Amino acid sequence: MTQNEGRPLRLLLVEDNPGDARLLQEELKEVPSVRFEVRHVTRMAEALAVVSEPGLDVVLLDLALPDGQGISNIERMLQAAPMLPLVVLTGTDDEQLSMKAVHAGAQDYLVKGQVTGPLLVRALRYAIERKRAEEGLKREEAARQTAVFREQFLGILGHDLRNPLQAISGNAALLLRYGGLSEPQRKAVNRISISADRMARMISDILDFTRTRLGGGYPLQRTWMNLHDVLRQVVEELEVAHPKRRFELGVSGTGWGEWDSDRIAQAASNLVGNAVQYSPEDSAVRVLARDEGDGVRVEVHNLGSPIPSERLPHIFDPFVRGRDGARSGSRSGLGLGLYITHEIVKAHGGALQVRSTEAEGTCFWLNLPRHPPAAKT
Repeated sequence: MTQNEGRPLRLLLVEDNPGDARLLQEELKEVPSVRFEVRHVTRMAEALAVVSEPGLDVVLLDLALPDGQGISNIERMLQAAPMLPLVVLTGTDDEQLSMKAVHAGAQDYLVKGQVTGPLLVRALRYAIERKRAEEGLKREEAARQTAVFREQFLGILGHDLRNPLQAISGNAALLLRYGGLSEPQRKAVNRISISADRMARMISDILDFTRTRLGGGYPLQRTWMNLHDVLRQVVEELEVAHPKRRFELGVSGTGWGEWDSDRIAQAASNLVGNAVQYSPEDSAVRVLARDEGDGVRVEVHNLGSPIPSERLPHIFDPFVRGRDGARSGSRSGLGLGLYITHEIVKAHGGALQVRSTEAEGTCFWLNLPRHPPAAKT
């Protein structure tokens, strides 16, 4: 271990005997290659108060104190500061006690009267290194467990829940098409179908959210594609789902670029669906696309109540809803749509922004570069 930028190592010495404390500090001075800044306390209560403060590197703890005796001192200290390396100091040369101390969480065990300057410094330095190694192993194990949990969680969402949902949706579609249902039965089956579709969207959103938070972002399958075609398809699908709504699509330029077609369609569908959800039924939802610089700009505009100004800075955070009071019967979700859209655009090297006012309505716009950024060498 090397000292951080030459600063002294900060040692908390917990020793009630003034003579022993003075001797230990003198021994530390005998090793000039390592500098220690010693804070000395004489009681366990004082030590527990000090270890809550930041900046300490290691603790040298006597097991015989006026307000604490034996192994319980170690347990109390580690409960208060589990990340601090700890070296035990005692007047008893007892191998069984030393093993108990190590098992309780101490990094080393020193016997008074046998301590020399080099031995003390070495024990303190090794204690710091051992603690760092232990914490590193704990972090690796936590990362491994997180990876296992992620795979199990994604497996449950992606397979175990989607399969029965697909069965529900498929059978509901068959009943609606061939079931010879009465009108009340048809309405009930249609509600089942709509609810299953909503659940499927929620599962997809959770999968995407989990991948971005635990899996390092969106993997993209870039192909040379036409953005205008994707926007037309998205608008046509929403026109079918909302036959009473009016959509205005305007495109100019070429619309060609190297993007992930499915992800771009998902982002566009989120934005246009959001515009439908939060706008009056008698108003139009406008979707515009045009060339801009080395990329393409897409705008999605709707009228209606603006996004409150206090929510705008957090509009692309997960589980945040931009506005309250969506129209009755509009699709509901988890508040992940805009977050996922933002992450998709970011994965493509683009940017997503929003403006929202009472007079002009709400406009989300995104800029997509036609080509992925050059890889750094």
